[in-house]
Amino acid sequence: MEEWRYGLPEASDVPPETRGVPSDLTQRPASVSHLRRYVSLRGPNTRMWMTAAYFSGGLTLGFVVVVGSMLWHVMREDTTVGSVSLWAFAALVMFFIGPGSNVFLVRGLPQRITRQGISADSDGVTVLQERKWWFPGEGTFIAWSEIRRIREVHTGGRRITYFIEFALDTHRTDPELPSWAETPESLDLEVDPEAATQFYVQVPRDIKEHILKMVERTAPLPSVVERTPPLRQRR
Repeated sequence: MEEWRYGLPEASDVPPETRGVPSDLTQRPASVSHLRRYVSLRGPNTRMWMTAAYFSGGLTLGFVVVVGSMLWHVMREDTTVGSVSLWAFAALVMFFIGPGSNVFLVRGLPQRITRQGISADSDGVTVLQERKWWFPGEGTFIAWSEIRRIREVHTGGRRITYFIEFALDTHRTDPELPSWAETPESLDLEVDPEAATQFYVQVPRDIKEHILKMVERTAPLPSVVERTPPLRQRR
């Protein structure tokens, strides 16, 4: 779980004219704020996707070797009907598990392993999935003046799930938000009619407090953060 981390303050000498520009986590902060902080939300699924990619790549290599060997023996006429059938069956199975799965993995891998998280500075909050390879990146910059509240929300019974809620006075479209941002409708939560945009980001229990403290330490008004009393898990 070393991928979950809480960023330390960084200094920047960027002139104040650049304030308000959406943050790019691949570059130094585009803000004069020395309070810039970052919390990573790239979770353990990253390792799972990388392992699956290596496994699929190995099976693809095995598929090439099996097909090549089969063709070599057929050309030398050093085969029987049974052996060719066995080689063909093995190649077919490896094709669907190896090259076949590569189509799915190649499409989704950059989005799953790219750097992603929440950053805050004197200008506002950025919720971002960085650009990586053919994944164009997703995210939005939110100025402090746009934010109605940032609140922790708990859902579930025996197994409690933790979210950070963002309620905004300005509108955001779905493409402007990371794919892991969820709506109140999808979570069966109450919709705030006064909020132009309302979305939730699921976070681990031990990370949510880092995010709330990060916002409190950088926001012009720390009262923008609303806390929910801790829930006791049902047994």
